[in-house]
Amino acid sequence: MTTMIKRKHQRVELDQPIAITDMISGEAFGELVNVTVAGLMVITNKEIPTHSIHQLSLRLPVDVAGSEFLEIGADCLWSRKTENFNRYWAGFQIIDASDTALAQIEELISHHGK
Repeated sequence: MTTMIKRKHQRVELDQPIAITDMISGEAFGELVNVTVAGLMVITNKEIPTHSIHQLSLRLPVDVAGSEFLEIGADCLWSRKTENFNRYWAGFQIIDASDTALAQIEELISHHGK
């Protein structure tokens, strides 16, 4: 029997690409695919280990709440290879976000969501 998990928040795709950087290494991490106030889905060039914790910086398309960067801590819940292009999908739960970061996510969803 398969158990379906119902999302508490609707995932929202954004109207433009958002680059993500690993704050620890300073390297490119991937690109945002969709986001909720609780999590995000990313496409990357490398497989992300499940249950790994990351400090991520998202470069916003516009200045939101006084910054063009949104910084969060996130736990990788799953990762799988795409069917093409040797890339990987990864789903993250946001585990650390300031009040400002949460406000930035909400504004991003309401003003830049498809």
